[in-house]
Amino acid sequence: MGIFYNCEETAASLSHYLDGVLPLGPFLKTRAHLFNCPGCRALLATTRALPALAAAALAPGEGSADGARRALEGALARLGQERAPRVPLAAREALEADPDPAMRLLATTHARLGGPVAPPWPLPQETLDRLPPPEYWRWREAGDGVRRAELFTDAGRAVRLVLVYAPPDSVLAPHRHLGSESILVLDGGLDDQGREYRRGDWIHYAQGSCHAPRMAPSGCWCLVREQGPVQRMGPGAWQRHMRHAS
Repeated sequence: MGIFYNCEETAASLSHYLDGVLPLGPFLKTRAHLFNCPGCRALLATTRALPALAAAALAPGEGSADGARRALEGALARLGQERAPRVPLAAREALEADPDPAMRLLATTHARLGGPVAPPWPLPQETLDRLPPPEYWRWREAGDGVRRAELFTDAGRAVRLVLVYAPPDSVLAPHRHLGSESILVLDGGLDDQGREYRRGDWIHYAQGSCHAPRMAPSGCWCLVREQGPVQRMGPGAWQRHMRHAS
């Protein structure tokens, strides 16, 4: 067991955490992890709500035991439908270790995506409040209708936070990440390497990853944390690289 709890250790301690019977060391580790992990906070909320839902469903009154059982099953189903945010392991480790502002903002946005957004951008107001005003965003055309706005840059870590729009059914050109990339799907979706990602999904690509995602028929808005350069691949790669860098 390390200095910090991971998600599995935190989940195992939640019941005792809620009952107030954790020793000081595990309590502090659990509390610190909950502060940094939206997924475990959602699990905590579910764990906290379950006893009240069960008690209400099984309370005597109208209906029979079968009715109480059905009510409990319905309550559990509703909890299951509220998908807890899931953050890839590599991104969770970065958040627990030494998160940069871009990674922290991704986590904040991820945790707030279930609520209202601030048109015309598919971003929660809390996220917009932490960014430069939209009139200062630097929009660039990346080809095939893809538009990118660089929101801010951390030159010391070679980290960029970028808002990306890709039109319906477009396919991004093949590229390799010489650093890493975290993508938070804000609206619409994309398909990549045989998997579908939709609003609220967080995707992390490690250094050396190579892919060419296809956008959903509804298009896709993403908030992207990029670290390090990207290598364009295939025919015309040098032209795409120059257009992206200009």
